[in-house]
Amino acid sequence: MATRTNDPRQPGRSAPIRSAPGRHDLSRRSLLGIAGLAGGAFALPGCFSTGGTTANQGSTKPGGKVDLTFWLPGGADGYLKVHEDVAKEYGKQHSNVNVSVTRLTGEQNFLEVLLARIAGGNPPSATVLWDTPVALGIRGSLMELDAFMEKSENSQLANWPEAVLASCQFDGKTYGLPFTAGSYAMYYNQEWFEEKGIPADRESFPKTWDDLRSLSKEFTRWKGDKIEAAGFLPPFDQYTLPVWSALNGGQIFDASAGKYTIDSEQNIEMMEYFVSWMNEEYEGDLRKVTRSFEALLGEAPPTFQEKRLAMRFDGTWLMGDFYSVEAKFERWEVASNPVGPSGDSTVSGYWPNWMAIPTASNSPEEAFNYLDHIAVDGAQAQFAEFPDLPTNAKVPDDIVPSKLVERRGQEYAEDATAFFREQLDIATPMWDSPVQTFAIDQLTRVLEQISTKAAKPKDALAEAQKACQAELDKVL
Repeated sequence: MATRTNDPRQPGRSAPIRSAPGRHDLSRRSLLGIAGLAGGAFALPGCFSTGGTTANQGSTKPGGKVDLTFWLPGGADGYLKVHEDVAKEYGKQHSNVNVSVTRLTGEQNFLEVLLARIAGGNPPSATVLWDTPVALGIRGSLMELDAFMEKSENSQLANWPEAVLASCQFDGKTYGLPFTAGSYAMYYNQEWFEEKGIPADRESFPKTWDDLRSLSKEFTRWKGDKIEAAGFLPPFDQYTLPVWSALNGGQIFDASAGKYTIDSEQNIEMMEYFVSWMNEEYEGDLRKVTRSFEALLGEAPPTFQEKRLAMRFDGTWLMGDFYSVEAKFERWEVASNPVGPSGDSTVSGYWPNWMAIPTASNSPEEAFNYLDHIAVDGAQAQFAEFPDLPTNAKVPDDIVPSKLVERRGQEYAEDATAFFREQLDIATPMWDSPVQTFAIDQLTRVLEQISTKAAKPKDALAEAQKACQAELDKVL
């Protein structure tokens, strides 16, 4: 999975508001290709900015003082500052430890750099990951954390949401900590709903895909062959596909059985439903919608804020990213995800920020103690600026994003945050495959084929199923 250069799901990023939630650049090699770097290290250009240096990967000094290096895969200056402040505070509380924070700012792929350092025996003491720890852990690139977790102050297994922690676990071993995770829900423009005489309270939002599809038509407006506004766009998104599959009673990967289920009946039905919706409301071509929006508003337009898109499926981070541009309305609301034809209850999903300890870390125990601190104190500090939910049970559940309080008041901020916490509790397992990035690449290709009608859903999904299962079997 490529370094996320402009992704709303990552802290400190300005959101690329598009016709669908922000997509990653997948042109770089996948994790499976990167894993081949374990055979040896290579020379690295100066691709990091300080707090910290690439040369000092952590050491234990005379007298027992430990130098830890903590890496960030990227992020804006504010994200770096949050972590620098957390490190300084930790140093004040633990006089035997000094933590230096290092941020990737160059073009080189973060995982290439990290894996090369691991192979060379000089990795950071600990790191934030924006890619699932499972694929790295089973290849021996990350340390198992279970023994540390058992005797930790904050990070016992019981303190993490089960579905979210599953993204760090394989075969009974834990390779990371999901210290924050934005959960998904439906955002909608309350003011626009009210203008059309549509009930705008949360409980009245559509409960099924059929109702959502019907409501979407109320907002979609064409001018010739150009679309001026849309209700909701069928979600041809490879990253959130497990959520929509679960909403229709299916799944993409069954971790307990160690098998993919991409071409299940529920998933075929799901993709046929989205194609039918695309044909009915958007003349069979979602690219036409994107092109129309770009013609109206310029590249990557803020369609939701510009009142061009009435509803969007997005994560907790939008509570902050909404205010990255001046919106044409003030009151948005959030609601539970509607259920598909074969689904029986609403579910959500999540996008975590993980922390892990690379193999050959200079001081694993001290590094874990620092991660244990970040799991509670650091996650709270980050949440104040970037609203990805802290997941650890010891984080007070009454903290709210400061930006949202400034714009919508304390009462609404508390209500919206509580709602997203509830979504995290009903999240479907995802990000838990040992070949996660390979599967993402396959789903990207398949969804492109289906959305452009280059292949029928059944055939395309069967092809992806075959490829992903074969790759999984090879790795296992």
